[in-house]
Amino acid sequence: MTTFIDEVINNLLKSQLPLTQTVVVLPSKRAGNFFLQRLKLQLQETTCFLPKTISIEELVEEISGLTAASQTQLQVELYHTYQTHFEGDNPESFLNFLGWGQTLLGDFNEIDRHLIDTNSFFDYLSAIKELNHWSTDQDSQLISNYLIFWKSISSYYEHYKQHLERLGLGYQGMLYRKAVENLERYLDQNEEYVLFCGFNALNTAEQKIIDRFLERPNTKIYWDIDPYFLEDQNHVASRFIKTYLKKWNAAADKNFAFPVEQSNFNVEKNITATGIAQHVGQVKYVGQLLENLSNAELNETAVILGDEHLLLPLLNSLPASIKHLNVTMGLPLEQVAQAAFFESWFQLQINKQGQGYYYKDVLSLLDQQYAILLLDGEREILKRTITEKNLIYLEPQFIIDSNASDNAKLLFSSWQNSSSSALEYILESIQAIKEILFPQKNWLQLEFLHAFLELFTRLKNLNDTYTYLNDLRTLKQFYKELLSQETLDFKGDPYQGLQIMGVLESRVLDFKNIIITSLNEGTFPSGKSQNSFIPFDLKIEAKLPTYREKDAIYAYHFFRILQRAQKVNLIYNNEAGGLNSGEKSRFLLQLATDPNARYQYQEQSASAPVSLEPVTLKQVEKTPEIIEAIKKHAASGFSPSALSTYIRNPIDFYYKYVLGVEELEAVEDVIAHNTLGTVVHESLENLYKPYLNTILTEEILQQILKQVNAEVQHQFELHYNALNIKTGKNLIIFNVAKQFVLNFLNLELQSVKSGKEIIIKALEAKYTIQLTPEIKLKGTVDRLDLENKVTRILDYKTGKVDRGQLVIKDWETLISDYKKQSKAFQVLCYALMLSKSEGLPGACEAGIISFKNLNSGFLKLSQDKDTAVTSELLQTFEEYLLKLINEILDINTPFTEKEV
Repeated sequence: MTTFIDEVINNLLKSQLPLTQTVVVLPSKRAGNFFLQRLKLQLQETTCFLPKTISIEELVEEISGLTAASQTQLQVELYHTYQTHFEGDNPESFLNFLGWGQTLLGDFNEIDRHLIDTNSFFDYLSAIKELNHWSTDQDSQLISNYLIFWKSISSYYEHYKQHLERLGLGYQGMLYRKAVENLERYLDQNEEYVLFCGFNALNTAEQKIIDRFLERPNTKIYWDIDPYFLEDQNHVASRFIKTYLKKWNAAADKNFAFPVEQSNFNVEKNITATGIAQHVGQVKYVGQLLENLSNAELNETAVILGDEHLLLPLLNSLPASIKHLNVTMGLPLEQVAQAAFFESWFQLQINKQGQGYYYKDVLSLLDQQYAILLLDGEREILKRTITEKNLIYLEPQFIIDSNASDNAKLLFSSWQNSSSSALEYILESIQAIKEILFPQKNWLQLEFLHAFLELFTRLKNLNDTYTYLNDLRTLKQFYKELLSQETLDFKGDPYQGLQIMGVLESRVLDFKNIIITSLNEGTFPSGKSQNSFIPFDLKIEAKLPTYREKDAIYAYHFFRILQRAQKVNLIYNNEAGGLNSGEKSRFLLQLATDPNARYQYQEQSASAPVSLEPVTLKQVEKTPEIIEAIKKHAASGFSPSALSTYIRNPIDFYYKYVLGVEELEAVEDVIAHNTLGTVVHESLENLYKPYLNTILTEEILQQILKQVNAEVQHQFELHYNALNIKTGKNLIIFNVAKQFVLNFLNLELQSVKSGKEIIIKALEAKYTIQLTPEIKLKGTVDRLDLENKVTRILDYKTGKVDRGQLVIKDWETLISDYKKQSKAFQVLCYALMLSKSEGLPGACEAGIISFKNLNSGFLKLSQDKDTAVTSELLQTFEEYLLKLINEILDINTPFTEKEV
């Protein structure tokens, strides 16, 4: 395949131009490297000096005499100008400036690149901004500052440029405007032959520069455009080049060159468009396509990412057969996993309150890779302490006590909302991490760490020079802006193996096999989004580029990539469930509907193979070891809750009571349901305990009611954390617990007032009974009392229980259906334990007090509408209970999971 660069080189060598006096100007440095590589191949054994290759940006910088400043410095210097020349009372803070400073800088770039007359332009712009608020009767301070800003925009622009020029710096547009001003002097001093290659959409400054160069006979421009697009009067890919042809044709016809004489695009070739759900699905499909290519084919293959955020997923999806790879785009530093460490650290310090660090922020920091390196074993100890003590807020002094390591003190010392302190701690931590990683020779991790070191060192230098980064929120926001701009460059052979690049990196380069991803509207092309303060109508009036021009630029890049390719795979997201998804790019529709197409275009859908397997319920066969473990449990005593767990799901019983797998402990920042139940149970026990075996009177209950608030609070101190029940959901739950207790006591008071005699016999009574020589049953009864000489077995429930859940309908259902009969099963267990321990009283009832259904009162266990607990009832229950336990102990009955 003959590439555009090959064609330019052939033309150059035929023209016999002296290579040492020739300068080749290309859209990018990468294109220059490829140009020299291809030139070396064509010169073969010839010994000579190669021509100079530079990018258009380098040429402009050279002509302007200024140095392109970094985005970081440009933003800081712009804020310095704004603050110095602000005409109102209170200029915006640097934190607020970061929200719009980059946009304003982008507008300054556009204005200068297109050589706009700024005096009239800014007058027009400020008038438009003022007109937007013509209907405001009374100006607020915000609107007043807004109007002052736009009236002063011309002044900011001029002072900003003067300030940068004194420093010998400039932003890109400023360099372009300065280059146009210095162009004549530069041309007088330089006589080289100049070749402009592969340009398309030129800004006004570039047009003036190239136009002036073309007036000299030693300048030539090579257009990379297929004749098929030029001949089509409506094709958007040739929009800009046609304009330049009309504009320059008369003066510079002999300096124009079109290496391609016949179409390479509209020929027999295969173009396949594939719709795949989701972004990750696209890169997985790319890996599948690459797997089928030989090494020779991979050398002629490029993967072009329409969405550059897919780089990491793509690298993780490449087949192992790919040995040589070159990534031309940098890896954004914000996508490196270690960036989360600094984000978490900032969040920990910013969220710090008077009570200390929020536990979730602490745990988040502890889970970061750098924190694991720094803290080693201390990390697990701290995590366990937080969970066991249910610490919601942690004072720095609590963490960095006398036993804490230097690294722990480094991580958890307070930054006191000072950017200087923050940067000192961060840079010190980076040094500490380096000392850990360096002996391990973990070069990749050290490369990442060095990038963060450079970033924070730059922030420290700015902080030492300027006072704008005065608090943590501002520092964090500026750090995130810098992080989004920083990239880590990959090292690879740019001339061998698979090439992975973004759209702009593909300029001037040609490949036999092309794979392009993310061909969706809103991504490729990017659509109507434009980050600018300049209204659309004003852009049209001033001939500034809008989204229309951007779409045309995307169209040129897309069709240019396809020109010389022989096999093309175009991939888009066909899932319509999200933003910018589902709608394929207009470029695909253009390919599909071209009436003169000679290429083979086809569309298809792809999806990951899905194998549907029937859901199989887990089953664990019992072994002698398992039976032995269950027997030990039976000998110590089954509890009603353990047996209820088996009824609900035998596999859960196996995990919890055979294997001993406990529930994962976690910090309760919101009071859990079981904690609420414990508090209510313990409160009632302590309130009633002094009055055991005493007839309850109105006076006693009134006295108890006065103690409720203090007792509930005391229980929260014991079982939760009283400091954490003063606000939010926890305050609501605290009041719910208190109200549960008050409601129950008031219900009891009403019973006493109505003439009922109530005597509490036992509270939280523990029982253990022998069912057989090998099997025990044990449990705790919440309350035993006498109401009008009838013994009652009471179980408290903070959840809602209905009367129907305590009706015994069928004995088999009782030991098999948890949802319908679990409450009746538990109450019968308590009644059986009482009966075997103390004997069954003459008149006995059992049931539940449901705090969420308190109006129903005491919900009694019943069978056939009979609420009496009799020996016959308990004898029948004991038979079925033993049947259940024997099933658990039966080695031939596996633990089988129940369907949810």
